Amino acid sequence: MSIETASTVTAPASGATHRARGLNLWAGRTSVAIGALHIAAFTTKTWPRWGDWIGGALHGQGAIKDPANAASMAEFWALPGSFAVPLVLFGLLVSRMARTGQEVPRYLGWTVGAWVLVGAWILEPSGFPLGLVPTALLLLAERGQGRPAAAGTVTRTGSQH
Repeated sequence: MSIETASTVTAPASGATHRARGLNLWAGRTSVAIGALHIAAFTTKTWPRWGDWIGGALHGQGAIKDPANAASMAEFWALPGSFAVPLVLFGLLVSRMARTGQEVPRYLGWTVGAWVLVGAWILEPSGFPLGLVPTALLLLAERGQGRPAAAGTVTRTGSQH
């Protein structure tokens, strides 16, 4: 099975491009840190319920609608059902893109920012305002991206096996 991949090899990065890569790298790292801290904090709080969850305590409409399971449901959505794991994956992807010189899509900063602001508005106090750090880094990096490719840019498409 092969997967088509595209890699970009560019001339030495300009100062603005180098700065954008650094900002994107730190946006990814802070996203990973926020997600990892969320996982660590809520794992300690929810650990006693994991056996019940794995055993099927929340399976079926009856279990979901049962008021006796309200606390368990809330804790489920605080950790295994939360966005902590996708946030870590998002951060790892942004970091990889920055390290390999790939341009991070502009919509990521704006979308993450909107998500953070809506989440902070709905649920306060919460950790949502921490998301303003990677959002700001992505938006600052965006200012140095989106320009036409520099002279000497070569794009190759190949197969990975």
